[in-house]
Amino acid sequence: MGDELSYPPLVPDRTSAKARLTTLKRAEFFRGLDVFSEAGVEDLFCLASVAEESDFAPGQILFREDNIADAFHILVQGKVELSSEKRNVREVLGPGESAGLYSVLTRELHSATARALEETSTLVVEAEDLYNVLSNNMEIVASLFRHFLNKLGINSEK
Repeated sequence: MGDELSYPPLVPDRTSAKARLTTLKRAEFFRGLDVFSEAGVEDLFCLASVAEESDFAPGQILFREDNIADAFHILVQGKVELSSEKRNVREVLGPGESAGLYSVLTRELHSATARALEETSTLVVEAEDLYNVLSNNMEIVASLFRHFLNKLGINSEK
């Protein structure tokens, strides 16, 4: 009567057996990203506290096009391909880039499929957790706005 299962679990565990980053290290990592660069570490600590580490093998799918955007990923290491046959798009993301953030923020379906190209580690934030953090952390909201305005080429100082 051992505690070990004689069969594999139905849902694979994507998280590592032991967390590699403390919450403070996650907050510092978030602070180093362009999208969150305007927010303070103290505010990002709240976001970091809801982020989970996940590992993906080459070829493993993070999320699929047209699925509900229930989480977004920040790449810690590795590479992820975003591709859409409908839109004829292919983009490769690397460490420090996000996958699925726009879809989570707009509450839209994912516009592409995200697939790991190599051993990949991400920080995953569930959509509802993000909304809860944003509702109490205006510095993070302001940082997101500035990031997307800059991405659109709109000067936020006007």
